[in-house]
Amino acid sequence: MTEKQALVNAGSKKDRTILLAGLIAYGIGQSLLYIIFAPIGQTIGMPAWQIGTVISISNLGILFAAPFWGRKSDVIGRRKVLVIGLIGFGFGYFGLAVVLQFGLLGLINALPLFLFLVLARLFYGSLAGAIQPAAQAYIADTTDEGSRAKGMALIASAGGLGTIIGPIFAGGLAEVSPLFPMYVAGLIGLVVSIWTHFNLKEPTKIIAPNSQGIMFRVFRQIFPYLLGWFVVFFVFTAIQTITVFMINNQLGIIDSQDQIRTMRNAFLFMALITVVMQVGVMQIWKMEPRILLRLAFIFFGFVILVMPYVSSDFELYLLFMAMGFAVSLVMPSLTSAASLTVSSSDQGIAAGLLAAAPTFGMVFGPMSMSILYQYNAMMPIYFGATLLFLTGIYFCFVKVPYLEP
Repeated sequence: MTEKQALVNAGSKKDRTILLAGLIAYGIGQSLLYIIFAPIGQTIGMPAWQIGTVISISNLGILFAAPFWGRKSDVIGRRKVLVIGLIGFGFGYFGLAVVLQFGLLGLINALPLFLFLVLARLFYGSLAGAIQPAAQAYIADTTDEGSRAKGMALIASAGGLGTIIGPIFAGGLAEVSPLFPMYVAGLIGLVVSIWTHFNLKEPTKIIAPNSQGIMFRVFRQIFPYLLGWFVVFFVFTAIQTITVFMINNQLGIIDSQDQIRTMRNAFLFMALITVVMQVGVMQIWKMEPRILLRLAFIFFGFVILVMPYVSSDFELYLLFMAMGFAVSLVMPSLTSAASLTVSSSDQGIAAGLLAAAPTFGMVFGPMSMSILYQYNAMMPIYFGATLLFLTGIYFCFVKVPYLEP
């Protein structure tokens, strides 16, 4: 097949399968971090602020790396950047697992352990931050305006599938060793990177004009959606981080294996709802982003306010299912609306900024909320709900583009 034919055929079902496989691997890694790392961190004796910081710090790397990789994908291609991200994901996860293994064995402890974990997460974030912008830009390149929302919903659903698969094999593989699922996740990332390199077709490059002010211009165009991404992931990841402490304090579950099992089930139920919404409902019915963005943020705020009243496993699972429902409406709406706002030549830059915005929330959410939780368990709840309510109200005044019929 000639290069020209490959470019024409880019975006086929096979290409989307490869693309989604990379995103599913990435989703697996994200879910494992909350399910396995937080309980192991407690077992090692890490305080809440260190656990929150280690979770957040990789997002600091993604925050700065994602815009760079988004723009870089305009120049060297979506496939190459995606492969770089998957390789970074694989080796970054191996590094994190090895450091934790040393911690469990007592070979590293206290401050050195914390610093090595931070370094491992920064390495992971600086390279894995290439995955999301490359994937979003690839979908933008290979869809028209009418199918853009469905394409972005598939990207979001891939992450949801990853959070389904992650808890399932975490539950089984953790019986071998608590860290064994993390090694497997790293291996999956490397395998998918090889598959992507040899089989994903590159779409036609649309290189943006060389302008020093282009990044700032695109930033201004899609600012409302960047703000939305920041808020939803600030709250979303913060709630996931403090859940392990809630399981301990509100549900009375103190054994690390039982905590992992409870966290796994909660993530599984949340991911099931997310995938049903994004693979099923949002692929069948056309849902206008302008309506969803106004309602979903406010609904999410009410869900968060229920958290302090959770007193059983069943109620925790219902809470996570409601969060999954809210997030499944928000994520593709933000991405598709932003993509429709900018021109074809700006898709890579927009995708990079859109990938950086949630990580900005993921940097400050777990870190700040875990600190607040140590002082008052209610402060993160009220603060998070207020942010969500205000964002929903804000979108009532934002001119969100309509989807093309």
